[in-house]
Amino acid sequence: MTSRSRLGVALAGTLLLMTGTASAHPMAATRARPTLDGWERNHPEASRELGAWVREHPDAARKFFEWDAARTERAHAFVTWSITHPGEGIGAFADAHRGWENLDAILRDHRPAANAFMAWCRRRPQAAEALMKHPGGLDWAGHHLYASFWNP
Repeated sequence: MTSRSRLGVALAGTLLLMTGTASAHPMAATRARPTLDGWERNHPEASRELGAWVREHPDAARKFFEWDAARTERAHAFVTWSITHPGEGIGAFADAHRGWENLDAILRDHRPAANAFMAWCRRRPQAAEALMKHPGGLDWAGHHLYASFWNP
């Protein structure tokens, strides 16, 4: 490599470092998946209750976290529907949303847990919406706040 080539590589490296594109945590990844570190602090009772739900229903929690990771908009719709339809159970939601993948498995295997999650959403609507307004927020909470309760 010539000294001129080395100078070009060094300048390119310097520019990458100066613009932040060579950092260990790329800025694009940070923007795509915002952290919710303040959620637990802003909603302590809701956080404790959600943790208790995860502890009581670890398999269902895993399914809900996976659903939120794969189909964020549908998981958010479930939370919003739960809040805005307080007198209706999981069966009514399923009837109104036929063909939603992952939901069938949750209903088949985890109906009591799904109803309990709906009840949490209704008791803590501000916390539930604050969590779900972030893409993958429930999945994030599952992995960052409650992983020891459901993750072997």
